[in-house]
Amino acid sequence: MDPEKSKENEVTVDDILQILGPFGKFNIYNYMLILFPVLLAGMYSSVYNFEAMDLRYKCSTPECEDPNVNFTIPHLEDGTPSKCLRYALFNITDFSDSSLSNDTCLPQYFDTSSEIECDSYVYFEEHSIVKEFNLGCQDWKRSLVGTVHNAGFFISIPLTGMISDKFGRRLALVFASVANGVFGVIRAFSLNYEMFIVLEFLEPALGGGVYTACFVLALELVGPKGRVFVSLLFNTMFILGGVTVTILSWWLQSWRYLLLVIYIPAIIVFFYLWVLSESFRWLFSKGRYEEGFNVLTRAEKVNNVTVPKDHYDQVEKHAMKQRDARKCEVLATNQSTFKQLLLSTMIWKRLFICSFLWTSSTLVYYGLSINAIELSGNSYLNYIVVIIIEAPANVCKLIFLDRFGRKRVIAAAFIMTGIILINYGFLPGGTWSTVFYLGGKFFITLAYNSLYIFAAEVFPTNYRTTLLAICSTIGRIGSTVAPQTPLLSRFYEYLPTLVFGVMSTISGFLVMTLPETNNQKLPDSLKEAQEQDKRGETEETGVRGEEEKEGKRDTKTRL
Repeated sequence: MDPEKSKENEVTVDDILQILGPFGKFNIYNYMLILFPVLLAGMYSSVYNFEAMDLRYKCSTPECEDPNVNFTIPHLEDGTPSKCLRYALFNITDFSDSSLSNDTCLPQYFDTSSEIECDSYVYFEEHSIVKEFNLGCQDWKRSLVGTVHNAGFFISIPLTGMISDKFGRRLALVFASVANGVFGVIRAFSLNYEMFIVLEFLEPALGGGVYTACFVLALELVGPKGRVFVSLLFNTMFILGGVTVTILSWWLQSWRYLLLVIYIPAIIVFFYLWVLSESFRWLFSKGRYEEGFNVLTRAEKVNNVTVPKDHYDQVEKHAMKQRDARKCEVLATNQSTFKQLLLSTMIWKRLFICSFLWTSSTLVYYGLSINAIELSGNSYLNYIVVIIIEAPANVCKLIFLDRFGRKRVIAAAFIMTGIILINYGFLPGGTWSTVFYLGGKFFITLAYNSLYIFAAEVFPTNYRTTLLAICSTIGRIGSTVAPQTPLLSRFYEYLPTLVFGVMSTISGFLVMTLPETNNQKLPDSLKEAQEQDKRGETEETGVRGEEEKEGKRDTKTRL
């Protein structure tokens, strides 16, 4: 028998999953459990914007406390009073505390030619840490909150990845979610800015990998046909999380109550250790076949379908064959599987490209979201609109990824983001400017959310979470820098969107160097991952050959 045909006829886990169906009762039950931490992760990714939200305040002028007086503070060009400057008093040394009274609240006592920095403030709002920790006119401390929060992912994502690959997807998910809950609740009782900023780092540093852990577990529960829809469910829940935390912040008007409301539910995820199913793909990769088949058998009973018994035998033989092949390869090369992975040029190439794509995505995605709060109008509504625009992007992902392939869709989305944001600076303010801003968020969302599934499909199962975590960790450079991008507008108003546009355009061309993974089985080993490139080259050659044949037929027809 032809070995290639024999290989094609081999039964794999994906074949069993096709029989079980992607949306049976077993899958729906597990999806519901997995999507709850994803909803919470959506809240946690946005909450720092509201914890450190800027407030309305003005300089405190004890000499003149009448709020209707406007001669103690200089005014900006648009007529609004300055937040950080006040006028100095004439001969202020001649005044003593006992002589200060309402009689000093006269224009002639204030030197309008001398502006000094405020040393205290009067706050008109109190829903963020700005009033709580007296951060008036210290914008660097506000922006530091977002930078510190996103910096925590440099630790959490690789940590969660290692736990996931060594101890299981379920344990990694539970560990990350409970860590979020514990440190988030403690942060709600912060006594000062220093305590707050430390806990702002520790919470994502230990719990920030929950989304990746959930995504990998859900992805390994379905076959190729169900992956895009599962990704859509994740993105939808993440959006709902962002909208929910915005509405809660708007309603509660208290950052402490907000933290308690959103972080206490994360601790409940601890009970998932007994109610959530482990990934059978991970169990197979660890040689724990009996446990893996128990999960599949349970899915078979719950979904009320019948899988031929010989399928399980063939899957076990296939898994054992792969493990034996890896062991033989290790013995033959005297290198561990992980060392082989590190020495693979193909893996390094994919790591570099996926990491750059992730950095570009997070920089633009979070940069556009953060700047939306600074736009004119209601900050809460602005943020909700910028988040909701992600919903149609996710629907387009569901429609286009399977129809046109991963590479074309993601590359087109990045390039469209680049074109829109580069041209954004040349538009006058108004409707078209807003449309372009939202258009940039639409296309970067399409690219970013599609990247999760695409990157997961190009790495082998036994190190998928770790490699995905490395890409995501390096990619967090973008989200860490994003809170500081508004500072670029001091040099040129549209410099932030220009940088976003250039990064997106470069990313669009880099995507084309990766293999197409549409409707392909997930690679379970380094060898299968390498075969993706060969298969892609063969398919492209075949397509070109078919096009040439069609061209020749058309020529003959015309003749």
